[in-house]
Amino acid sequence: MTTTTTLTDPLSPELRTILRTLKLGKMLDTLPERLTLAKQQHLPHADFLELVLADEIARREHTSAALRARTAGLDPGMRLENWDTTATVRYDQQRWAELTSLRFLQGPHGVLLLGPV
Repeated sequence: MTTTTTLTDPLSPELRTILRTLKLGKMLDTLPERLTLAKQQHLPHADFLELVLADEIARREHTSAALRARTAGLDPGMRLENWDTTATVRYDQQRWAELTSLRFLQGPHGVLLLGPV
């Protein structure tokens, strides 16, 4: 005797419509996974809601940053993580460490770098 289990969609068509109406349609990509996690960890409703909304905020921030970088014409490969420390370039290493710490973002001033590259 064989038994088959059918996977049912945990998201009703009504919920899908509501999320799309609220412009939360991208949440549908991760919601089943988050529902499973919530059941396994017995998350209270408020914690579950906080979790899925935090996911959506993170997704939107990532998308927004990518769009701004693309609009500005930034090269995606030009990231601090890709900095070649062995390059024969002279620079103030203390200032570089200060800039890469991004502490200036917490203050009222921005950063402008001038000079040859």
